[in-house]
Amino acid sequence: MKRWPLVLLLCWPLSGLAQDGFDQVMRLLAAVPAVEGEFREEKQLAVLQQPLVASGRLYYRAPDFLRKQTLSPQPEDYEADGDWLTVETPAAGRRQFDLNGYPQLRPLVEAIRATQAGDRNTLERYYRVEFEGAPEAWSLRLTPLAAEAARYVTAIVLRGRGARIASVETLEAGGDRSVMTLTPR
Repeated sequence: MKRWPLVLLLCWPLSGLAQDGFDQVMRLLAAVPAVEGEFREEKQLAVLQQPLVASGRLYYRAPDFLRKQTLSPQPEDYEADGDWLTVETPAAGRRQFDLNGYPQLRPLVEAIRATQAGDRNTLERYYRVEFEGAPEAWSLRLTPLAAEAARYVTAIVLRGRGARIASVETLEAGGDRSVMTLTPR
């Protein structure tokens, strides 16, 4: 029993260092007004033997614009601007969703958008946030707080360097997963 205070005392500074790293990364990300890059996404589905691979462009403009434009294997366009999500596909056409009315969608949008914005408050509104690393190489694990989102996603893990998100790994509740790798333009 006497060892617990010593263990807590030794661990406390480490959590403080992680907190400092998280704060530094959030400040670095918040200072970026816009990002444009290419993405490659591999989705591993239990029902398929080979992963689905998609590629395209990703755009971010502070504070709340995010666009994922898939070019291959078929065109799809997802654009989040403020409270609105616009989805355009060849099969379904153009549809708009008020994110306030879709509690399962908003956290998925905010995982990337709020991270790139350095918006800690929004991240903590939708996720339990776990940070590892330092500004030079960091990892952010987001676990959904709301049951609506947790039905679809177990966790989202973002990895990056400085003010750049390098990859986004999405772990789905059914066991499927996707990894999107981002390359700046």
